[in-house]
Amino acid sequence: MNKGLLTGGVIVAIAAIAGWGAMSMLSSDDDAPTTRAAMVDGGAGGAVTSADLAPLGIYAGMVTESGGFTGDVLEGSADATVTIIEYASLTCPHCASFHERIYKPLKKSHIDTGKVKFIYRDFPLNNPAIAASIIARCGGEDRYIAFVDLFLSQQDRWTRAEDWMGELQKMAKFGGLSTDKINECLQDKALGQSVIDRYRAGSETFKVSATPTVLVNGKKYEGNMSAKALADFIDSKL
Repeated sequence: MNKGLLTGGVIVAIAAIAGWGAMSMLSSDDDAPTTRAAMVDGGAGGAVTSADLAPLGIYAGMVTESGGFTGDVLEGSADATVTIIEYASLTCPHCASFHERIYKPLKKSHIDTGKVKFIYRDFPLNNPAIAASIIARCGGEDRYIAFVDLFLSQQDRWTRAEDWMGELQKMAKFGGLSTDKINECLQDKALGQSVIDRYRAGSETFKVSATPTVLVNGKKYEGNMSAKALADFIDSKL
């Protein structure tokens, strides 16, 4: 693998995606996101707004030219009365901790049992997180959550590596993606733009400004961030 060519190519692809103007934001020392609304071309139906991209329910999304998936993936029962939405960055240590300490127990007790429906949404805070989100979506709808789990569970391995892109590639290959497929997705402007648009939409619609941010039925959860406290809060809504 040509590390310089691959890494450089990815950064160029990220910077070039339709008018991001986000390179300075995402590479600054301050990880606080901006709050620009997402406004993308909606074709004959008119502009797609932030509220369209960040609904309380499922955002259907689409399959892009590279085969990447831009929508939400529902975990749990679609009929559940409680909806949990997590906004997270794949490079955020607190998100990795939340995934291990809170999400996994909650999955066993509330998601897999059909008590709640759970939606994970990308909120990347830097370029490696953007690339990881694109690669996770490159696997399509069926493998998206598995890649999110892999990248969060093995976060220290790839985020601390000198060649973080090379480590992501190795992990993605383990998940069944070839180098050519990964590069195709990283050069897919529609797929990359969708990640940024969803980031902006979360910031605008739900005022997300840090990760992880957890919404319960559309409202930010402000309580103690522990598995028991969140489970008890959810139970009070059932």
